[in-house]
Amino acid sequence: MKNQTVVLITGCSSGIGKELCEILYDQGYTVVATARNVETIKTLKASLKLSLDVTKREFITGAVREVLSRYRKIDVLVNNAGYSVRGALEEVDVSDVKTMYDVNVFGMIQMIQTVVPIMRNQQSGKIINIGSISGQFAQAINGAYCSSKFAVEALNEALRLELHQYHIQSTVIEPGAIKTNFFKTLAQNSADLMSNLNSPYARHYESDTRQRMTQKKAEAKEVARIIAKIMAKSRLKVRYKVAVPLKFRLVAALPDSLKEKLLRRC
Repeated sequence: MKNQTVVLITGCSSGIGKELCEILYDQGYTVVATARNVETIKTLKASLKLSLDVTKREFITGAVREVLSRYRKIDVLVNNAGYSVRGALEEVDVSDVKTMYDVNVFGMIQMIQTVVPIMRNQQSGKIINIGSISGQFAQAINGAYCSSKFAVEALNEALRLELHQYHIQSTVIEPGAIKTNFFKTLAQNSADLMSNLNSPYARHYESDTRQRMTQKKAEAKEVARIIAKIMAKSRLKVRYKVAVPLKFRLVAALPDSLKEKLLRRC
């Protein structure tokens, strides 16, 4: 049975975005898949495929205009686009961090600013913000990325307060490690810095690399299935931890002093 719910998803070329598109499409949703390069999603199952760079307002405006011309509404916005830059704060390239923030934070704000007026006129809507468990506690050499996901947490909490009166709900999804291109992109972005054996943070870089190689990662499709179920709920909670190992759930819940002591050993 065809579902009349229109879902706009950013960052659909791989990972959660790609899998979520196909799951929702199979469930009958009207799915609008977007990516910076629309060629990367040409074989994706979706109702509509559009080029959308969340860092460029004109791309966002054009894509949203196209959605409205076809479907007259947007019921759900999934802010999924994002990536990571790693490195000790003393050494990380600030320009790289700014570029990451353009996608992870400012791009999300621009999507919200463009779509919320439509939802406000509808007096309904849901915004699903893809954050990370790293938005709950920071790790050494991952401070820049963690800070962007801490920002997503704050944006989501503010949205809930601002939009409640217009019957618009929002939530943040906090996944653990997932089998996607995320870590491949991370390695490409940070390889030169993290392979520097003369760095005063070489021990941290080596430890992080080992951990990522042995870390258990969830399947993107399974994570997407859980997100689809969350999206269908009549009332969204503030946040949802998805595919987060128990040890990280426990770390997130620890008092600051214990959390810091534990993380120093990692």
